[in-house]
Amino acid sequence: MLLLNAGHEATVNATGNGWWALFRNPGELERLRADHALVPTAVEELLRYDTPSPMFERWILEDVSVSGVDIPRGAEVALQFASANRDASVFAEPDRLDLGRDPNPHISFGLGIHFCLGAPLARVELAESYGALLRLAPALRLAEEPAWKPGFVLRGLEALHVEC
Repeated sequence: MLLLNAGHEATVNATGNGWWALFRNPGELERLRADHALVPTAVEELLRYDTPSPMFERWILEDVSVSGVDIPRGAEVALQFASANRDASVFAEPDRLDLGRDPNPHISFGLGIHFCLGAPLARVELAESYGALLRLAPALRLAEEPAWKPGFVLRGLEALHVEC
């Protein structure tokens, strides 16, 4: 059930967010249209650039101090993965979409013991859907400006209206 529920919503949002990012970066979209071999690195970059799960909550298991702030055992904290994916000390030009970015150590699927169980499935689904749309709808373009779903934990569009 975890794979089905969590994976479906995140993959839907990653697909919409990714295409929205591509439409806003036409040079990178043309680069991808010209070279479908970029799809695997494009998937990773699109996940980094606008992650569908930008925030996770965790509970502190023991007292800890982070940058001079004491956090007691049992406290709930929110981790902003989206900001970590734009860390200039990790990513050159972090605000630029680069579909060939390699290496790309994004943490859109989490890290350590909390790494997403469905990450391999999500990567396959995203690569297949992007590849299929690039092949079957090579002139795909935005039909209207999208609206965002409300919320903090999942980031996605209400809809992405496109035309060929």
